[in-house]
Amino acid sequence: MSLVGALELVRVRVRDLAAARGFYGDTLKLALVAADAAIAVYDTGQAKLVLEQDAAAAPGTIELGFTVASLETALAALVAADVRVVVPPKTEAWGGRTALVADPDGNRLALIQYP
Repeated sequence: MSLVGALELVRVRVRDLAAARGFYGDTLKLALVAADAAIAVYDTGQAKLVLEQDAAAAPGTIELGFTVASLETALAALVAADVRVVVPPKTEAWGGRTALVADPDGNRLALIQYP
């Protein structure tokens, strides 16, 4: 049995959000489902693509987000396997809970528990 569920989102930190929105929205024709001055969320038909403004982002910076049935259970299993926690569990404004861990290369994986 898998510790995590479906791939929920891919977060790409971009230095120029306007240029990224032009590429993903206008060029690739992805449907924009939410946006503000710092973020744009696109529907890919499967996982959400989240573009996040970050002037200091290194090229190629991504984050994968996986759903979990229980954030505490999944995180405990990962910590027991010596996985590094980057951001401890927190309750988000939308009511869900999230945490960030890192793979062996330092890539960030979000664990997402919906309310």
